[in-house]
Parts: sequence; C-alpha cells; structure tokens
Amino acid sequence: MEVATPYFRKKNRLRYRVAVIGGGSWATAIIKILSANLEHIHWWVREEEIVEGVNKYGHNPKYLSSTFIDPKDVKVSNNIRSVVAKADYVIIVTPSAFLQKTLEPLKKSRLNKKKIINAVKGIIPETLQFISDYLHTEFNIPLSNMAMISGPSHAEEIAQEKFTFLTAASVNQDLASDVAKMFTNRYVRASVSSDLMGAEMAVVMKNIYALGAGIYSGLGYGDNFIAAYIANGVKEMKNFVSTVFPGTRCLDDSVYLGDLLVTAYSRYSRNRMFGNMIGHGLSVRVAQLEMSQISEGYYAVKCIHEMNKNFQAHIPIAETIYGILYEGNNVSSEMKRIAEFFI
Repeated sequence: MEVATPYFRKKNRLRYRVAVIGGGSWATAIIKILSANLEHIHWWVREEEIVEGVNKYGHNPKYLSSTFIDPKDVKVSNNIRSVVAKADYVIIVTPSAFLQKTLEPLKKSRLNKKKIINAVKGIIPETLQFISDYLHTEFNIPLSNMAMISGPSHAEEIAQEKFTFLTAASVNQDLASDVAKMFTNRYVRASVSSDLMGAEMAVVMKNIYALGAGIYSGLGYGDNFIAAYIANGVKEMKNFVSTVFPGTRCLDDSVYLGDLLVTAYSRYSRNRMFGNMIGHGLSVRVAQLEMSQISEGYYAVKCIHEMNKNFQAHIPIAETIYGILYEGNNVSSEMKRIAEFFI
C-alpha cells in the first residue's frame, strides 16, 4: 500500500552515484529531475547525436530538446559498460521492447551488485516477464535490490516543471526511501510504497486501458461514455492485479489509478494516440509507422493475454483489445459488444 511519506530536497546535493539507461523523452525527464538533486549522474544513450548534443549544446536533440542538461553535472556516453561501472544505482528507462538488446553487453556480474530502479512502463515481449522478474532471473538481482519509480507522469510536463506526484516502490523500504529522495525536488513529490509487484502490474495494465480509450475516441464515442469505460477498466485492473499478485493495496492511490487516468486522458499519451489511430481505421502496421515512439500497450496486451491463460481472470476489455490488435477482429463491432456489459 502506498504511504504518503514525502522527502524534500536538502540544501546540499545528494551523493548517490547514479546511472540512467535510455535516451528517450522519459529518460530525459528523469535526468532533469535528478540534476536538481544529485552530484553524480552518468547517462547511457544509444545515439551518438544525443551524446554530441548534450556535450556541445546542453540538449537532447531528439527528445524534449528544449530541456537544458548541464554537461558538467551529467556525463553522457554510448558505452553502457562504462556508465554502469561508475554507478551504485542504475535507473533503467529503455522501452521494454528494446530492453533485452540494451542490456546484452552487460555480464551478470555488472548488474547483480547494483541497486536497480525500474522506470520502464512495460513488459518484456520476448519472455512475457515483468521487468523485475526478468532482472531477477537473467541477472540474479534480488528483489531487495530493486525498486520502481512510477506514477502519473508525462515527460512533457516534467520538462515544463509541472507539479507531479511519483511513487518509489520496493520490498526494501530503505531503498524505496533513497529513491524517493533522489526524485523529490521543487516540482516533484515522491512517496514510498512496499507494493513493487502491484505497481509494476498496474503500469502494464493501464497502458492497455488507455489504448482502449483511444480506440473509443477514434470511433466517435464521447467523454461521458469514455469516463464509464475507464471506470470499468479500473474494476478489471483491480480484479487482475489481485488475482496475479494477491496482497493489501489500495488501487485508488495515484501510482495505480492516477497513472491510469493520465494515460487514458492526456494528449501526451502515446497509448491513447495509438488507439485513436486504430479507432479511425488505420491498420496496426500503419499506426506503428505513424508513431514516433513506442506504444507499450500494444506489447502489453499480448503478454497479459498469454499470462491470463494460467490465471483465467475475467478481463473482457483486455481480451477484446487483444483480439482487435492481434487477431484482426472488427474494431467497431467488438468495442460496441463489450460496451453492452459496462455499468
């Protein structure tokens, strides 16, 4: 259960040695947050143009390019081994579809003694694993060395320093507290939670329901209906999370419900945008080509479908969206069909 225990920035910068893995908009936003608090930030990005852009001009030229990044505070490199070696805490922000390839150069011994902070909003499509489970099995990282940072947080609003609430979740409350301190600054408030697996599951599920909200919007349904749809999605998410990871939690907290709401409604939501294209009649392939960034919900719905073969939870919305995206079912008739059961 999320506990509202905020940590405020101390006068002096914190001396955690942190590496950030990933060069996209959310990674860039995280760099911006951490830069206000930390002395030692090392940043791995794949693209040489981002390395050059930060080192020469103080900006990521590909994502959130108006955000200033001081190269004196942030050491950027495309050598992942070197970046990880310099850190005690590793924040992973790579899209889930690319995570395996990104971590490929690292030996298990490079990661399993680090504190790992998961900021990935997805699931490993190749293995159908949650990020923490994948890191545990592939790199022998104990759950006590893992945390997750999540909550209703679009990178674009972080770049504009809009007030934002995040949650640091870990079975290790000392680690959760450390992460909350790193992420709390003038415009970000971070609290702590012990529900690592529940938070991770909610992050995956909310992308699916946001995608569905986009489909309904593309089909011409209005805000009144979509609000009812999201309320039913919340019930479905509660049912599935409780079935897969039983425990004491309040899914009304911002790390669960808040993240779902912002992803379903925000104009910045890639999942809603992708769903909107599907609702307007674009094929999955064309919609993917139109997107400049990954829609995590597309991969998530397949993983949840496969996972649910074992759990048999009642998730008609997720199963309907799976049928549309992966089995070619008619968009309009299928979304109308499940709407008959909403309350």
